Amino acid sequence: MIASVIPVSTPYATLSPGDKLVHAVMYGLTSIFVYRICSPRTTPAKAFYLSVAISALYGAAIEVIQYFLPYRSFSFGDVTANAVGAFCGSVLYRKGKNC
Repeated sequence: MIASVIPVSTPYATLSPGDKLVHAVMYGLTSIFVYRICSPRTTPAKAFYLSVAISALYGAAIEVIQYFLPYRSFSFGDVTANAVGAFCGSVLYRKGKNC
């Protein structure tokens, strides 16, 4: 997630729809990693909720950090894409485990 805070050539690159897809995929993968870390220590339901919450909050925190960086920008669209990706990633992983 270092890519979230490094300088970019255009701070307004977040306007493209492809950017939101990248956010969703990256935070979906993050939520899967968090789910896998949590699942041996707790129930599947709690691992699901924790993975979504931790990943979405992490994504929101990164966006807040970007607000203070002169070469990055804050975006509610990115926060939403991060949260949706976190939820979808955990749902897909949990469904895949139950098959």
